Amino acid sequence: AYQRKHAKGGRTPKLSLEDLLMATLQYMREYRTYEQIAADFGIHESNLIRRSQWVEATLIQSGFTISKTHLSAEDTVIVDATEVKINRPKKIN
Repeated sequence: AYQRKHAKGGRTPKLSLEDLLMATLQYMREYRTYEQIAADFGIHESNLIRRSQWVEATLIQSGFTISKTHLSAEDTVIVDATEVKINRPKKIN
């Protein structure tokens, strides 16, 4: 999908495909803002939003799923249930 999108040429992206996937996963998993993640990777927030949406759409179109293998009695499952406090901006009237 990445090669098809960029086959016509254009400017070389600042983020590698791996970094783009990592940034998207940070947004989904860590509940960080696009602004924070974009600053970490040295790109503009709007660029990260647009490219993260492309990653999400590509994963959905590819039929990507997490393995659904059955667990045996010997398997150990670890669940991360850490509470992440999110400060939301207050409404200003």
